[in-house]
Amino acid sequence: MAVNKNFVVKNGLEVSTDLILANASTNKVGIATTTPEYTLHVNGGIGATDSYVSGISTVAENFHVGTAGTIFSVDALTGIGSVGVGTAAPAYLLDVRSPVSTGQTALYVYGDMRVTGDINLDDVTLDDATIQDLNVTGLSTFGGYVDINDSVDITGNLQVSGITTLASTGGITTTGGDLYVGGDLYVLDDIVYDEVTGRNINITGVGTINGVKIGDPAGIITAASPTGIVTYYGDGSYLTGAAPGLSAAIGISSGGTQVGSAITMVDFTATNATITVAVPPATATGVATVNIAPSVSLGLVIALGG
Repeated sequence: MAVNKNFVVKNGLEVSTDLILANASTNKVGIATTTPEYTLHVNGGIGATDSYVSGISTVAENFHVGTAGTIFSVDALTGIGSVGVGTAAPAYLLDVRSPVSTGQTALYVYGDMRVTGDINLDDVTLDDATIQDLNVTGLSTFGGYVDINDSVDITGNLQVSGITTLASTGGITTTGGDLYVGGDLYVLDDIVYDEVTGRNINITGVGTINGVKIGDPAGIITAASPTGIVTYYGDGSYLTGAAPGLSAAIGISSGGTQVGSAITMVDFTATNATITVAVPPATATGVATVNIAPSVSLGLVIALGG
């Protein structure tokens, strides 16, 4: 039967037992329910091509987007509720998953992100990060520049395969325990030791040492052949033992007046004689000439052996 006029029901409408109920007293419509609590109360599923809600939508239980919630799901029945992105079974309060475990960005944050709790990371790539406390239990690989402006506490091993520059712009690097260097150690500036124990030391430039103690029983100082030179400053009073080929200097004084100093001093004094001493530049370098002019007879001088 065709009806070409508006169908007006003034006192309500009921189709079947609970298929459609329109209550004119409460102005509520129920679908699959005879006791509608809302303006449109649907007890069951709704299929729609598009949905537009201008107010607030409240989902009391689960909310799924995609086939069985595989795109987006909200589970309000278990625990405190979980939200899953890319999963219909979120295991955490917010569970974000990509189709593959690596190689695809699953979470992108444009702006700042603040986390007051812990962050457990499998792999992390940072463009810029400010970190107050960082606890790494596994291996950390830094491919670029790392700037640390505060203290670093390392309780395990630190392995560096490249170049490590400490305090390049000034400052102090302190090692409270032992420092083991398996290869060469290059120090560009000064180095200060309290005590040092070494097998060999090779100084290619000038080494200034305030005090040297050569270990007993057979400590030896050797100058490198063929032109190595060891220079001693001081009076050499502690040099003992045979020294073949050692060129030693003898100091000279005349009548108690020192002319030249050395390890051994020879003081020329005379009675009834005149002593003159000539030193460089009047004489050759390293040569002092002593002239004794006797005031006694030549025969007495010869008798006394000159």
